Amino acid sequence: MVGSEKATRRLLWTGTLVLVLGALASCQTDDFKPAKGEGAQPVASNTGLYNQTLGSGSVKVAYLGVRRADQPSRQADSEYRDGAALAVNTLGSDVVKLTMLETTDKPEAIEAAAKTLARQQVSLIITTARGPEFEIIQRGLGGLDVPMVAFQTNDVPTPPNVYAFVSSPADSLIESASFAMAEGATHAVILASTPAEKIEAERIAAQIKAFGGKVEPIVELAGGALPPKALVSWSKADMVVLMPGVKSPGEILKKADAAKPPRPGRRIVASAVLTSQDLNEPKLTGSIVCRYDQNVQARIGNRFMSSYGMPASAQAGYGFDAMAMAIGLAGRWGEVAFAPERIMSPDGFSGSLGVFRLEGERKIRRNCDIFKVAKGSYVFFQKAPPTL
Repeated sequence: MVGSEKATRRLLWTGTLVLVLGALASCQTDDFKPAKGEGAQPVASNTGLYNQTLGSGSVKVAYLGVRRADQPSRQADSEYRDGAALAVNTLGSDVVKLTMLETTDKPEAIEAAAKTLARQQVSLIITTARGPEFEIIQRGLGGLDVPMVAFQTNDVPTPPNVYAFVSSPADSLIESASFAMAEGATHAVILASTPAEKIEAERIAAQIKAFGGKVEPIVELAGGALPPKALVSWSKADMVVLMPGVKSPGEILKKADAAKPPRPGRRIVASAVLTSQDLNEPKLTGSIVCRYDQNVQARIGNRFMSSYGMPASAQAGYGFDAMAMAIGLAGRWGEVAFAPERIMSPDGFSGSLGVFRLEGERKIRRNCDIFKVAKGSYVFFQKAPPTL
């Protein structure tokens, strides 16, 4: 058992990163100095929308923010943007020239902003656009093939040249399941709350199978309980994966275990959406939870605080990592840095939120620190590995 456990861990948690985005350690000590001259244009006072350029490198990259009516979206955009700016000023002001442009969410305004970026001949767009706005941007680009990195999750449909960059609770379950298998689990059952959630569950099941595990058919809960058919294989599973939409998972486990005793040593895999009641549920004690928001403070927290007067959020980390990836690629490949085979390098990238790579249908995969549920909270258990 020990030998196979170690072998499984090596299989799931090792790999090689050829392209690692360096200089993160320096982010904790150097003073933040916005670029001057062409690198720091003021915000346009007549519209209240930002329009700024940072860096003087030869590779042109854009950050296109779409201003929305709700305050949470505006705050997120501000943090994404600040993270991207921090990356330029600490990692690559001599590698890229970043245009940060904001537009309202009116279609004609978005198209006009895209036309501006087309005239500047940017090679990559990092954006808060969503839904039909991607097609509007493409129309404004006038036929230019410019890839976009979007702060969207994997479950959101996007056009062919748009890469999702935000990890969701469902994504975290893949990494948690990987860790459970490294601890010895081999046979999973996945509980979903709705038909829509079953689609995401199938993606998790496919990954578990790719890791070498066995997965029972996805279980859609009915009335807060397992269907009788699902109980047939309940005692076979040594891993139960709880999709984020599952409510009162402790009660569900109690009912199922009372009907069919669980397999000894069973592991519970959950996400960071558990309620306070869930965290205090004995049935969930020891549950494995992957969290993406832990590395950011250690990597860029001090620098972000000294620059912006606030802690670095996950959104700031996403902005930093998207821009750091662009800088790393541009520094190595120049004007041809953002071809699909380079953006989707299997070797991946290292950022403030952990190691990540873009794969498959332009989806993001990112590793994370592992926590376990104990005494009503998430307790740190193991730091994210340096590889995927």
